[in-house]
Amino acid sequence: MNREIVKVVEKGVELDIPFHACVLYHGKDSIGGLSLGYRLMYWALNYLSEDGEIPRREDISFKTAFPGPGLRDAVEMISRAVTAGRYEVLKEAPLCAPEGVYGHMYFEISLRDKTVKVALKPGVIDDDFIQTGRSFKKENLTPEGLRHWEDLKKNLAEKVWSVENLSDVLTVIK
Repeated sequence: MNREIVKVVEKGVELDIPFHACVLYHGKDSIGGLSLGYRLMYWALNYLSEDGEIPRREDISFKTAFPGPGLRDAVEMISRAVTAGRYEVLKEAPLCAPEGVYGHMYFEISLRDKTVKVALKPGVIDDDFIQTGRSFKKENLTPEGLRHWEDLKKNLAEKVWSVENLSDVLTVIK
């Protein structure tokens, strides 16, 4: 777990950003989304980079139909896209993109003029997680329900990190 290190360049300085830095920035409240955002950025930047090039932060942009705070903060920590106005929440997603607690699990990551569009495969985030998360957002959880929600978030993070190759849980959309 956490063996991936995202590398970016900012103003000529190479930065190694470990997942732990994202946790320090965001905390652990949305640890599943934070884990997904980090691994998705690591995967996409490697997918889009040429010959092992280290991408410049200012060349990265991100669009998503999932407005979760953990995902957003992982993207921000790596790319500064939120601060720089290169992060956009889309109102619509392709039909193949499964629902999340809110929005859809659809992502467009760009590096300069190259973009990869992906959706999580159905079932990666199970219905119990989605329904419990929606109840939490509506403040309809008992203390037992809150403990269950915390367990589900930790379990999602573990699931995200247990996937050897993130491509196995993504659908690349042409």
